[in-house]
Amino acid sequence: MRIFPSRWLIMFALAAIYPAALSAQPQIASIHDLAQSFIGDTTPSLGVLVTNGGDVLHIAGYGPADIESETPLTPQSIFDLASVSKQMTALAARMQIEAGLYTEETPITDILPALGAIDSPRPLVVADLLFHMSGLPDYLEWEDYGNKTTNAEVLDWLTAQELDHAPGTQFEYSNTGYLVLGAVVAAAEDAQDLAQVLQARVWGPLGMSDTALPDPARRVTGYDGTGGDFEVAMDPSVAQGDGNVFSTLTDLAKYEAALAGDALLEDTEALFMQGRFDDGKFVQDEDDISYGYGWQVYEADGESYAAHSGSWTGTSTYYLRNLTTGVSVVLLANGEAADLWELADEIEAAVESVRKKAGVSPALSFALKADLKPPS
Repeated sequence: MRIFPSRWLIMFALAAIYPAALSAQPQIASIHDLAQSFIGDTTPSLGVLVTNGGDVLHIAGYGPADIESETPLTPQSIFDLASVSKQMTALAARMQIEAGLYTEETPITDILPALGAIDSPRPLVVADLLFHMSGLPDYLEWEDYGNKTTNAEVLDWLTAQELDHAPGTQFEYSNTGYLVLGAVVAAAEDAQDLAQVLQARVWGPLGMSDTALPDPARRVTGYDGTGGDFEVAMDPSVAQGDGNVFSTLTDLAKYEAALAGDALLEDTEALFMQGRFDDGKFVQDEDDISYGYGWQVYEADGESYAAHSGSWTGTSTYYLRNLTTGVSVVLLANGEAADLWELADEIEAAVESVRKKAGVSPALSFALKADLKPPS
């Protein structure tokens, strides 16, 4: 049994750091300052979610969700997650694998027979899609591609294309691979599409009522530009699997709590296991970063991390999980020029600084919600 310091001792320690009274909207002053200083240059607004072990430490919106109307950003504002969506596609696949619908080594033609027309030195398998080693060409470079191009149309196009390399032999980040994975997930359950599977398996059970695939009716306005000179930039796609999930900080807090609490899988750690090439070596990119189920996985300063960025027209996103300490950082920006990974690292460091000031050991960390009043 884990033993935690008295809840009130920790709360009094935190209150000593923050003179504000406790409230139902958790925020940390140093993170508030980091977020405020970030907006205005490469993004009009920023959503910030910080958790530990699934407990929310900080959740807030900064700047306008729409510049013209001056609508403020809130934790309920809806963002395009872009490639951060890939982890949800992979999560659904892992749930189906645990349910026995297929394995990582199942040929994708067992589920999508039409793709048997692809000329490949060995059968393409589910693992090839998960770990970006399929060799499938980039559908975004297809001359007939448009934002109304469907998954079915991409699958049909693929049957006449050559592979860029033999599957299982090299890492090549692939939006096409994850679109095909989304089609595999849908077909494995005879579902209408990936969205139907995610709604049934993840969003519905977790109460993620503002999460959708693809573009919902209500969303933040996306922008491009730097130096505070922004223009509207939005080009939502109907493709499913590689992106286009829309969600909020509030919903992602529920999602992160489910990951931290092992509520969706019998073996959540499987999501962060490194894939392997056919020769048995770990899948790694040119920076020696490995890939799991929709997550980059790596070690830094003796700690294990899973992270992923997302970028599309009018949006930039980043999701960081410290698998050692349990701290997670989610950043959602409505400026496509925003580079968020350094900010995520700074925010994680701010949490560590707070922990040290509060005198809470790394092993115990924040075992409770720090319901702190937003800084004035």
